[in-house]
Amino acid sequence: MEDNYDVIVIGSGLGGSVCAALLAKAGMRTLLLEKNNRPGGKAMGISVNGFRGEMWPTFGIPMHRGPFIDAFRALGIESKLDIRPGSFAMMYRRKGGNWTTYVDPPGKPVQDPTANLFDSWGLDDPKEREACLTVLAEIFMMTPEQLDQLDDVSVQQWLDERKDVPPPIRGFLATHSNLMATGVYELVSMSEIARVMQIFAGGETGYPRGGYGRLIDELIEVLRVHGGKLLTGARVEKITVEEGRVTGVATKDKAFKAPIVVSNAGIQPTVLKLVGREHFDRSYVGYVIDIVPSLGFTNMRYIFSQPVMKHGVYVATTEDTYLDIERLDRMRDGIIPDEIALDGVVPSHFDPDMAPPGKQMLNLGTWCTPDPSGKELKALHKKINDLFVEMFPEAVSHIERIEGHVGPAEVSSLSRDQVLPGVGGEAAGLAVTVGYCGKNKPKPKSPLPGLFFVGHDAGGAGYLATHQAVSSGMNVAQLVHFYWLERRSVVRI
Repeated sequence: MEDNYDVIVIGSGLGGSVCAALLAKAGMRTLLLEKNNRPGGKAMGISVNGFRGEMWPTFGIPMHRGPFIDAFRALGIESKLDIRPGSFAMMYRRKGGNWTTYVDPPGKPVQDPTANLFDSWGLDDPKEREACLTVLAEIFMMTPEQLDQLDDVSVQQWLDERKDVPPPIRGFLATHSNLMATGVYELVSMSEIARVMQIFAGGETGYPRGGYGRLIDELIEVLRVHGGKLLTGARVEKITVEEGRVTGVATKDKAFKAPIVVSNAGIQPTVLKLVGREHFDRSYVGYVIDIVPSLGFTNMRYIFSQPVMKHGVYVATTEDTYLDIERLDRMRDGIIPDEIALDGVVPSHFDPDMAPPGKQMLNLGTWCTPDPSGKELKALHKKINDLFVEMFPEAVSHIERIEGHVGPAEVSSLSRDQVLPGVGGEAAGLAVTVGYCGKNKPKPKSPLPGLFFVGHDAGGAGYLATHQAVSSGMNVAQLVHFYWLERRSVVRI
């Protein structure tokens, strides 16, 4: 009976780890399999020469509400979440102008949050300011019912329905389609963007003490306390199926039995590779193949000889920095836009133990195609560094080294295998666009009995990528537990 379980979860990203911990706490014999030597997937913690953090700039856990708090509370470890506030720097450059910076300091509510934003845009015309304020107010005042009606409306369509929208607000929402939904504004659902903006406008956000990797460790500890088991270095090669039902999984060395398998490996790799097309209806296979991936993300780590970055988070944009379909298409040919947006995080700003004393690390990057074989990364890395030198000239002399150049290839290696051309290295996952969001989000319960999906691809909505994964973990755990009880009421499993 040692290798027989009630449920097997494939992949220990945030979605898989939350789901596995909740299922173990609910009394199910749970096995969590991770192909890497450490748990966490894209949220895996790293430690290099005393510098700790994530492989990508990761930030933005609301301190008073949201999926992280809900999940840790449900697991009885809310006190271990330990989110630290920090300062958030928004940098903006007008056409032909210099970079301006406005800062949201921690613990200090801003009386008029739009004032600095509009000033940085150079909105001197009162009518333009009023028009921008009207757009933002409409977003922040949307009711849940109004948001639901926007599942099938893209950000671009929503903006086009409004007359005389000033270019800065169009650029702002197009850029935030990249930043918040990891997609392009022609395709990203307006409901997704609006929900995320409402959450971030509703309270302070922060970064977890010890980084996101520590949160994974806390989840794994709950799994173990409740009798669950984690196996690392255990790449699943096949989900086994007999008589039209899931029966377990097989790794290179061993077979594990379970009537329920929850995959955090991505819908496309799960259906097309781990299970196989032959076990699904052709129309479902076609649906899975057509699900639109998120953008990719590439970045590098700046190591400084002393703490030179004043803030915890940096987001740098212009009116024209957003990736749209045309620019993304050109990027596939290695043609880089003149303007790119940057996203950066300094982990030790929030937790001094994340860097050696007197030193500092900045994770800084930008969006790209999700293709693990993309041609654009070398040019993008040069562009990132050119912008860094331009924005922070005083910090350049303190750079000890630049390392950790990562992108879609590393995402694919860490979390989801490439099974289709041009995709596999998506920064968030699948389903960030109209037709695959909100009520149209892919169902976490697959057509194959006993197979479920967890993570960004299914089961969560209306949050940033990590939040969607955690939300999915909670929702899918409840669904799987009910399914387990349901099957036990019919037949012993």
